[in-house]
Amino acid sequence: MISRRNYFTITAVMVVVFFMFQFTNVVLEGWNGYEENTYAQNREGLISQGSAYDESQVKAEGSAGTHRDRIVYIGNPDGVLGKVVHNWVNYTKQEWEAFRTVEEYIDDGALPKMFVLDAEHLNWEEEASCEQLKEYLKQGTNIVFCNLPDVSVIKENQTLRHLLGIKDVRQEETVVEGIHLYEGFLLGGEIVYRTEDEEENKKKQDMELSFPWYSLSSNAEAYMCGVPEEEMDAKDYPPVIWKKEFGGTQVFVVNGDYMNDAAGLGLLSAMSAEMKDYDLYPVVNAQNMVLMNCPAMASENEKEIEERYGQSMTELFRNVIWPSVVSVYRRSMLGLSCMVAPQYDYEDDNFPSQSEFEFYMKRLKEQSAEAGLSGESVSDTPIRQKLDEDERFVKKILPDYKFSSFYAGKLTELELDSVLQEDMLETVRTVVKDYEGDSEVIGYQSEYITDQSILSDGVEYTYREDFRMRSVQTALGYANVGMDIGSAVYPDDDQGDADQMISDFSWNVRTYWENFNGFSGTTLSESDQRIRNFLALDYEEHREGNVIRLDYTGAQTPAWFILRTNEERIRRVEGGEWKLLEEGVYLIETDSTHVTIEL
Repeated sequence: MISRRNYFTITAVMVVVFFMFQFTNVVLEGWNGYEENTYAQNREGLISQGSAYDESQVKAEGSAGTHRDRIVYIGNPDGVLGKVVHNWVNYTKQEWEAFRTVEEYIDDGALPKMFVLDAEHLNWEEEASCEQLKEYLKQGTNIVFCNLPDVSVIKENQTLRHLLGIKDVRQEETVVEGIHLYEGFLLGGEIVYRTEDEEENKKKQDMELSFPWYSLSSNAEAYMCGVPEEEMDAKDYPPVIWKKEFGGTQVFVVNGDYMNDAAGLGLLSAMSAEMKDYDLYPVVNAQNMVLMNCPAMASENEKEIEERYGQSMTELFRNVIWPSVVSVYRRSMLGLSCMVAPQYDYEDDNFPSQSEFEFYMKRLKEQSAEAGLSGESVSDTPIRQKLDEDERFVKKILPDYKFSSFYAGKLTELELDSVLQEDMLETVRTVVKDYEGDSEVIGYQSEYITDQSILSDGVEYTYREDFRMRSVQTALGYANVGMDIGSAVYPDDDQGDADQMISDFSWNVRTYWENFNGFSGTTLSESDQRIRNFLALDYEEHREGNVIRLDYTGAQTPAWFILRTNEERIRRVEGGEWKLLEEGVYLIETDSTHVTIEL
């Protein structure tokens, strides 16, 4: 039996606890701060495009007192590979020259760090080209073959085979089951792009599985190989990416089209690191998760949603989509940005709900996530009309709220440049776009606005996307994975439902990004600040004994650098902190523009 006194004591305690929790919730709601966007500011006060490193401008102005590596590209500078190399040179703060043939290059006595060749479009019938390249190797220049000429050319040219480290042509064409990327080349560790699950393989397998099979010479080392159907020793697998040593210099070879998009940035960075005792270069250090067209505020397409999900759109978002998104976000190391869609269809009679808008703006703030604006709709409503309606809706509820990020969706470059002048977008500082295969994954949309690419579809993630992601992480320490929630509300017939989409998204993020937890999770506006800093940064470094001295200009602190070493370890860092990303790879975060790294 509980005494009357104890009963009243217990009741009083329960009442006090109840009111404490209620008071806490009231305080959290009142102090949430969702009414204003802390990322929004006058974009003309940010680091602008005019401050970005431009190798052509630096070369024209001269770079006295600064040692820069020089890269010579042989091929069409305006072609796909030429742009990959040029973007990589700008990102890594180097200099470049471009020539269409080996013979056009004039040796001025100061040989470049590397020759990068578009071998597919060069004339290899000229024996002098191979002999000249061999001479450059002897003098200390490394060579990168971004691709290979036709297999018939290689069979007939013994000097070229020697240069490439090819002993013989085993098969003019072979078909493999998968691709094996070895550990220690790109960041992220070892991975085999193959699965025994036929359905999974059908969804993900888009690597190049058909290519010539070359046997390599004894002083060649493979970094990526095909996995053949027949059982054999791994050293005999058909090589895809490899290196041949030439007494202190190297020739790197890519057997396929892997250099033709943003993946080329990481391949060049990985090759550059292999050419040196150590390599130190700047990175962005930003990992973004972007949900496009989420959350939605209007109850639309109700009949189909009811049939598909057994609930209204409001219930679908509150009960399924939003809790699942938060769960994925919390279990990852990625930062979260949601590109809000006040409406999908601007031609029906369903209008966005004020209560839903306030609910999700509070929830986003609680998760330290960013609310950006989506530029998409399912109707044919002109973009300016859409923005006008969005502005009326938002200003009525949150008159002081300014968006700082914008999802371009299907807008053309001309349309995008035009709408960024609209009042609704006057504080937008960064634009996020779908990836179109370009190697310029980060840059400037205009003088004061940056652009970022969504490099990976987190739902329909493929092996080629993973290879590209690892490559960009290697070059830039940058990732951007997206999921379009709008496709769950207006699905195509062949698409899965919201549960399946989020399940696939969750599995892909946890599986493929788990080895990149050393980088920072950022919102799009936080990533924007780091991109501006990265693009403006210029640096020089030199080593004396076991001490590396790094100095940089143009950027604010902190800035981030990757240091790759061969079996050496960091003892201490002055002017910053360090973190081990993986064996022999360190992330340096500076707190001074003068940094000393002791190995």
